Amino acid sequence: MATISKMIGTGSSWSSLYTNKSNQTAAQKNISTLWSSYNSFSSNANNSLAGLSEIKSGVSSLMASYNSSKDTFYSEFDGAMEDLGAAAKNLKNYDFTDETKDFSVETKTTTDEDGNEVETKTYSKDLQAAVDTVKDLVENYNVTRKFLSDNSSISGRISSLAKNFSDTTYRASSYQNIGISVGSNGGLSIDEDKLVSALTKDPSSVQNVLGKDGLAGKAEQHISFANSQRSDLFPSANKMLGDQLKASELYTGGTYAKISAINSVGNLFNLMT
Repeated sequence: MATISKMIGTGSSWSSLYTNKSNQTAAQKNISTLWSSYNSFSSNANNSLAGLSEIKSGVSSLMASYNSSKDTFYSEFDGAMEDLGAAAKNLKNYDFTDETKDFSVETKTTTDEDGNEVETKTYSKDLQAAVDTVKDLVENYNVTRKFLSDNSSISGRISSLAKNFSDTTYRASSYQNIGISVGSNGGLSIDEDKLVSALTKDPSSVQNVLGKDGLAGKAEQHISFANSQRSDLFPSANKMLGDQLKASELYTGGTYAKISAINSVGNLFNLMT
């Protein structure tokens, strides 16, 4: 059998197949049209294959970026919850009302080289430990609140957690009484002199405001809820990347292989003898 390219020509092998010249011409035109269509399809198929290769590369890069972002988020999330949990536990278990603890401040007044009086305060060991325990909780609470707030646009669940951790205004007046201020964004700050004064004069108030029934207990509740939501915080790749990821179906759905196969059909025809 002649190849398509030979069949398109006017050789004697083709002429002998048809006694009617009009039939011969019509057949040749049909074959020419078929071959022309194949060439056009082959070119489109090759372009499609090139496009799919780019899609494959782009999707791989996109997924690598997604997985990296997801891993980074969960690493920071777990670290923040672990650190805050440890700080909350320490404060909750700290007994500010223990009468054996020495909450005292030694004040010394000296004169600097310009003749100005300088007042220096030195905390007792127990008082310094108490202040550091409160500072540790406040610092880690702020870090966790800010982390969630900074990532709140990633998903509705993270945004909801950020609001929970930022809702510290409900006891703002109680915090204020022991030297802890609440900012408009829910962040906490410490007036150390006021905190020390509360610890030395009314440690039971500090215990009530910051202990298991106060900020430390509330922090633990927030942590428990956050951890229960953990697996659903970061959105799936399909939800997060949307239409960009749907393009991958051209590759993963088998289209690449199908186009490759179709692209070979014309070559098979042309190789037939």
